[in-house]
Amino acid sequence: MKITNNSMVLMMLALGLATLTGCISFGGKAVEPLPEAGDEANQVRPLTAREISDKALEAEKRRQAKTEAGVVFTFQRKVVINEVEGKKERLKTRTYQSFSDNRDPVLLLIDGKKPTPEQVEKERKKIHKHQIKILGKGESAEDPDREGDANLMVRNIEKHRDKFIPHLIGTETVNGRPAYILQFLHNPERRFKEAMANEVLKHVLIKIWIDQTEFQVTKAEVILANPLYVIGGLAATVNTFKLTAYQKRLTPEIWTDHRVTSSIEGRVLWTPHTITFSSESSNFKPLPKSD
Repeated sequence: MKITNNSMVLMMLALGLATLTGCISFGGKAVEPLPEAGDEANQVRPLTAREISDKALEAEKRRQAKTEAGVVFTFQRKVVINEVEGKKERLKTRTYQSFSDNRDPVLLLIDGKKPTPEQVEKERKKIHKHQIKILGKGESAEDPDREGDANLMVRNIEKHRDKFIPHLIGTETVNGRPAYILQFLHNPERRFKEAMANEVLKHVLIKIWIDQTEFQVTKAEVILANPLYVIGGLAATVNTFKLTAYQKRLTPEIWTDHRVTSSIEGRVLWTPHTITFSSESSNFKPLPKSD
């Protein structure tokens, strides 16, 4: 699993819940807007939710410009996945060399051991395929030695931002920096082509924390508000799903993934199934510019 930068990607991750086959239904009402920030907060910070969202897009464009100018960071990302199916438990760990420009990460360790060249290439192809599925295919996407696609995030935000309506619901300090809290609701007038995706998004609570000074995404949270039932094909139930992600400030323009956790709990037929995922990045270093 690869988590890339920006709030729109985290929104799109919610669509992963809609990849199950069969008909779906939900328990409970669709997600509604949370209480908006009061007048006191608006007097101190008069920006509207849409203005904050626009400034976040401008910040992403500044990140793009810096990346295209050759400002790229490399770092190590450690991933731990624990899957419990009935009484069976499987623990997997992976360590990657990752990059702030969306290029494919390089597998360094698999369950604490150095991988074979075949394992490295197999993992690269799997992650690359996942990125294309979630974020789309950029130029030179088929080149295994390609550099990162600096325009990937801006392109996807501009493509999908009208499908979500932002609401300013408050402020909070994240890692010592004040941030706006926005809730994003699916816009019923701007639907995705996949009908199931539109139905899922009615029941997903999406909250994004945006830095008040640099307008970068500092935290994001995606929660399934109501149980999801899949009928037909392989019957299944998703009772809970939650994803929380934090970004780390490397420069005023370059923020990148720092900590990500997610959990999903449900049943496949009569068997309980739980998956927990955690990712933590460290050893951030500027990547030397290529000639």
